[in-house]
Amino acid sequence: MKLPRLDIQALRGLAVLMVVLYHTKIGMLESGYLGVDVFFVISGFLITTLVANGIHRRTFRLSEFYFRRAKRLLPAAYVAFLVTAFCAPWFLNQQELRDFAAQVAGAMTFTGNIVLWQQTGYFEGAGDLKPLLHVWSLSIEEQYYFLLPATLLLTRPKRWLWGAIAIVLISLGLCVVGGIFKPIATFYLLPTRAWELLIGSVGALWLLRPQDDQHRIINRLVRLLFVPSVLCLLVLPFLPSVGVHPGLNALLACVATLVVILRNSQELNTAWPTRLMARIGDFSYSLYLAHWPIIAFMKNAWLGNNPELPLQLRLLTLVLSFGLAYTLYRLVEDPIRKQNFKFSSPLIAGVTLSSALLIAMTPFYVLQTKSEQITLGDARAINPGFSMSCDYKATFTPKSECKNKKDPGLLVWGDSYAMHLIPGLVQQWSNGVMQATMSGCGPLLGLAPRRKINGELDSRDQAWAERCIGFNQSVIDFLRTSPSITTVVLSSPFAAYFDTAYEHVFLDGKSFVSRPVDTSSAIAGLRATVENLRVIGKKVVLIAPPPSSGFDIGACLERQLSGKVLLGRLNGCVIDKAEYQFKRADVLIFLNAITSAADLSVIRFDPWLCKERTCDTLLDGTMIYRDAGHLSVAGSKMLADRMQLGKLIREQAK
Repeated sequence: MKLPRLDIQALRGLAVLMVVLYHTKIGMLESGYLGVDVFFVISGFLITTLVANGIHRRTFRLSEFYFRRAKRLLPAAYVAFLVTAFCAPWFLNQQELRDFAAQVAGAMTFTGNIVLWQQTGYFEGAGDLKPLLHVWSLSIEEQYYFLLPATLLLTRPKRWLWGAIAIVLISLGLCVVGGIFKPIATFYLLPTRAWELLIGSVGALWLLRPQDDQHRIINRLVRLLFVPSVLCLLVLPFLPSVGVHPGLNALLACVATLVVILRNSQELNTAWPTRLMARIGDFSYSLYLAHWPIIAFMKNAWLGNNPELPLQLRLLTLVLSFGLAYTLYRLVEDPIRKQNFKFSSPLIAGVTLSSALLIAMTPFYVLQTKSEQITLGDARAINPGFSMSCDYKATFTPKSECKNKKDPGLLVWGDSYAMHLIPGLVQQWSNGVMQATMSGCGPLLGLAPRRKINGELDSRDQAWAERCIGFNQSVIDFLRTSPSITTVVLSSPFAAYFDTAYEHVFLDGKSFVSRPVDTSSAIAGLRATVENLRVIGKKVVLIAPPPSSGFDIGACLERQLSGKVLLGRLNGCVIDKAEYQFKRADVLIFLNAITSAADLSVIRFDPWLCKERTCDTLLDGTMIYRDAGHLSVAGSKMLADRMQLGKLIREQAK
């Protein structure tokens, strides 16, 4: 008698447990996200087996297949999305609500991965605040479900296996190249993730072939690799990732999953740990649907001094995830899955109408907030200076939209902390302002920060560091031929130049070299900027970053003023001065050192915001900050006016 495939159900349980423990940061799983890769292989295997067998038996119908998929996936998803949408206005700030409305539309149209890809970027909200972030993987699977049956129907069966292997290699090649040049798109899009599902499909198509000598060789290899594969799946989640994801770790997890599936071990099918994991696997879909919105809502509400949720809240999210997921499984997913609905036009029309109503009504509901909340949301709008187009990506070339006069007298040079000064400076500097800014790129000649991931240098960031160095050099080159500009304002948070998670990239002659971060290198880089500016006859002054201590000040203020759930800020949204001085000690030491090292004046916001023990974040009802450190548009204007910033620049630039 053929045993039930408890091993596959146990793999589902293991995969979802990996993901949930990783997301709740319980159990030291550094690579628990590999559970999604395991899911992909399982899905590819099961769906291909179902479709291919149906085609061979001449019983397969596309309409019935899609109907069964909808019956299996949509009811639990719809309930999860509706409950999440109902809770969203209580937990999400205005920008997160706008993003959430788009996420619901993406989830309902199976394009959630594309929507989330578009919602990434320097100025976008953090990914872990998005309640439907997890639907990216479901969207990839659903897109695969649409394409696979049609592909098999239109292809001769004898070409299925080798065609699948060829597409695996193509998709894997795109993933490797994309991971270097377009890592975010590579993570989210089907063409660069299809190889993981296709590995499962290859396994299914291989089992459909008649038994021959090749099967005996492969079976022997599978038996040999079975125990290492099981160990691989148990150990990999605890190890740090190697390079970008999806990468080597994902490939190992996918191959190991396929080996376990192909082995179909009787010992594994009857072992008690398998039965235990299979019980979790039974409601793995509901658990995957339910767990992330809970975590995201908690993270939105939590604004403590430590950005990580405390252990008690993480344990609470874990308990809630399992409790709500099991309820969703018992009341919705399992009963509807077992109902003997017949495929019919009225039923399809009802499902389509329900989907359309959910897509249409959710944005209407979540965005129906009070007018003062909309004002608060606007107060946290992106502050890129003159325009988003003034956030340069490489070489600086003057743009008409990045200045307010034909021949401006002031240039603002730096990163996003230079951008946020523009609204205030425009009203303070009568003879015109020009903006030369690149996100993350401080105005240090010949020097740029380069990130490290798990202690290893990030190859993707090398190209950015080189562009940053080139951008700063192009600004100096421009200023040499710009007599109207007499004064230059420099600004940056400078934190990355002292963070051991980075290294310094230098331009040494014509080649780039990397060295560990140190204060002297940063001082030398900024001093080089100042000296070059003075050589070409420009006056220069540095504006320091405003006080901050790590928590999202803008989000805290919005939550506090609009009555949303707020955890971890018992003293309100003010900045503790001692904490600020401790967390920003490296930057404050650097700013003090550069005043004498480069004979450079530093204008600080501290005297205007800080008292003896705290620093204000709200002045006369105006939110000064839009996030953890950037000034809001209104905050920039208010501070510039109170400080008479234009006058300070004229007096202190030299």
